Amino acid sequence: MTSQISNVRTKQFCYRLMALTAFVFVFLCGHAQQGQPSMAQQLAALQRLEAMQPDSIGPKCQQAVLLLGYVCTHPQDGKAQQYLEEAQRMMGKIEAMQPQKAADQSDLAMLHGFYYTAMIVMNPQQNGPRYYQQALDNYDKALKLNPNNEMAKQLQQQFRQGMEAQTK
Repeated sequence: MTSQISNVRTKQFCYRLMALTAFVFVFLCGHAQQGQPSMAQQLAALQRLEAMQPDSIGPKCQQAVLLLGYVCTHPQDGKAQQYLEEAQRMMGKIEAMQPQKAADQSDLAMLHGFYYTAMIVMNPQQNGPRYYQQALDNYDKALKLNPNNEMAKQLQQQFRQGMEAQTK
């Protein structure tokens, strides 16, 4: 009986988390408008920027955010897994640069939190219990490193609201 209640709560939490993550992405990226560049166009523009600034973390971080946001809003899309893997590669590139600045380390921790959020959204029942603490820990780490990281604040707030809604 207790495990059935726990399974129902886990499912409810995961569905709420998916909805909240989708809201966060829409909030962060703005509303889709007619004439707005496609995902492929946006990604290509960021890849060109990365090629022009190979030693910069910014374009890599922006690519990962774009990819993870897409995964969170389209978790069942055929490209979701590919985009998740590409975001992970971007994070690996950032890690390989061995960022020293607290702001860069904060962005990397924020990306890890967003990555775990995307993993949860793609498979809430399996990944929710497995990754929710890691997502929260990475958002906390991002804000400890840089309390002014607005994206980390927003993602953490939305994630925590989803958690609170689940426990009520």
